Amino acid sequence: MAKTDKIEIKERVTNVAYEMIMKFGLRGLNMVELARESGLAKATLYKIIGTKEDLIRQIAFRIFEVNFIKMLEPFRLIDDPSKATQEFLDNYFDYAIQAQKILVQQIYREYPLIEKEVDQEFKVETEFVIQRYKQWQSEGLIRQDINVEYCIDALQHLNEFYVVENYSEEETIARLRASFTCVLRGMGIEI
Repeated sequence: MAKTDKIEIKERVTNVAYEMIMKFGLRGLNMVELARESGLAKATLYKIIGTKEDLIRQIAFRIFEVNFIKMLEPFRLIDDPSKATQEFLDNYFDYAIQAQKILVQQIYREYPLIEKEVDQEFKVETEFVIQRYKQWQSEGLIRQDINVEYCIDALQHLNEFYVVENYSEEETIARLRASFTCVLRGMGIEI
């Protein structure tokens, strides 16, 4: 099998596995079914993906990339803190809650080492957002009398709290939206 074929097959398998997890949760990822859906023998599947944990790691990073890095793009592209924050929130509440619940409530619980790996990437992205808000603060675009790092930390903890609770997706979004609005308005960001 050529290297490019193996990469394409691995990508196809990862896509199918990602869709299975997003639709049925981590417990819905059945390796026999994954092999069948990918058009592979089970033995070939494992040659392509390595272990199931290797595949779950790839999916965890995909969830992170699709749902977090992409949603943080407004902080890179938009110079207005209110507009960037609003676009981030719209994307976050529209797309990320289900994926984040799967990541935190299922994948991290079963694979704690994966959480540590993804968390390293999350810290890098969070630091970028903190620096962006500090830049806006130095430009006088948000309140000068607040500690940006504490505010972002509070938002992260609110997020972690509501995502691990057993609220419905709608209730999680409503609670997060209200909580984020309070903190962000306290920072002087009109949303």
